[in-house]
Amino acid sequence: MSPQTPDRTSSSDKLVPFRWPSAWTDPALLRLFAESPINCLLLESLAAARPVADAARAAGLTVLEWNSLGAAPLAEVKWDSPLPQTVVTGLVWPRIRLSAGRSVVDAGPTGAPWIDSNTWVARLAAVRAPRRPVWLGFELGKDDPVPGEADYTIAIADSAATGARWMVSLDDGLRKGLPAGDARAQKTWRSILAALAFFEKHRDWSAWEPLGSVGILSSFAGKDEFLGQEVLNLSARRNLLYRVLDRSMPASQKLEGLRAVLYVDSDPPSPELKAKLDAFARAGGLLIVPRALGSEFAGGKPIECPVAGYDLRSLGKGSLAAATRDWDDPFFLAADARSLVGRRSDPVTLFNAASLWEHYSVAPDGRAALLQLVGFTSRPNESVSMAPARPWRSAALYTIGSGAPAVLEPVKVQGRSEFHLPAFSYYAALEFRS
Repeated sequence: MSPQTPDRTSSSDKLVPFRWPSAWTDPALLRLFAESPINCLLLESLAAARPVADAARAAGLTVLEWNSLGAAPLAEVKWDSPLPQTVVTGLVWPRIRLSAGRSVVDAGPTGAPWIDSNTWVARLAAVRAPRRPVWLGFELGKDDPVPGEADYTIAIADSAATGARWMVSLDDGLRKGLPAGDARAQKTWRSILAALAFFEKHRDWSAWEPLGSVGILSSFAGKDEFLGQEVLNLSARRNLLYRVLDRSMPASQKLEGLRAVLYVDSDPPSPELKAKLDAFARAGGLLIVPRALGSEFAGGKPIECPVAGYDLRSLGKGSLAAATRDWDDPFFLAADARSLVGRRSDPVTLFNAASLWEHYSVAPDGRAALLQLVGFTSRPNESVSMAPARPWRSAALYTIGSGAPAVLEPVKVQGRSEFHLPAFSYYAALEFRS
């Protein structure tokens, strides 16, 4: 077995984890991993699965016991842990949420599909423990529908698009069907391996820097945990590209390149952070603060505000938007931020992409960018187009299982350059080059 992983400096970053079912006691099942990207087995108990563990190590696989991982729900993760990876559990299976009857799609107040995703968790974890790979844990609930190939592909893509890895966990049908040689189970298994192999082949993308027009600043903990974390979650649902700025980690508070900063917490910033935010606004940025902090910054002349519930004033070359009511609903706060920031400063503008999750990042040298789109429906994504703010020369389109990328040329539409995507399912990545 030869794991197919890119050359990375951290050995833990090369691990592609799989949760070995406790009912699998036959080491012969390791044949499923031959020439597979999976190179790390997570066993509930090494003592109980000694024959499997010994055979796996002999085959060149890494074997870890579950209790050794420090796995915990997000609120209980020890961010200063010396362990080589951050393992977050208790998460949602990425999908469009269905109603109780499983026949219709739930929607938010705007009518848009209500999508469950772990994007925000992976982004926050990467900021809090920046030198460790992020592993995400989620499984199906007892009332969830049986997943198919598409569901597994989406689950893998939702994690991988943010540079994290899902600890692959099989449903009951695959746990029973794969040892029995069931044809449908084997087909689904091959699709899982194909999706994993795709993202391992492009693992270098995980080192690219997330780029957005707004920085969401919070402690994301204590009394600010719910509002701060839900704003991250709901901003992603609105395709508001953001960077996570953690109040407890000054190294994360990079404001360069942002159009706006949303200061979520009601506690005042430290003098150093206040000076930094003030300078950001005076240099041309938009600073959005809660009602309790409106008096902390010396706003100037009133400006007509496009969003009700805010006092918008000039601040140097930029502006200050202070809420005139308390923030108690993260859904509406995310909507307010989307409207206050606007779309003109977005690095990319998507069209016909209501059910697509959007991730935008730039290469370390700044000469390339990546737009990843994760779809959550079983229907092909058709007539999707996008207009980048920067005039890229061309874009290479990657899809899972397609082999060589397709080269897209920009098309002029109403004076702007657009890239028109061919129909794709579940996932597409556009790599732009200058």
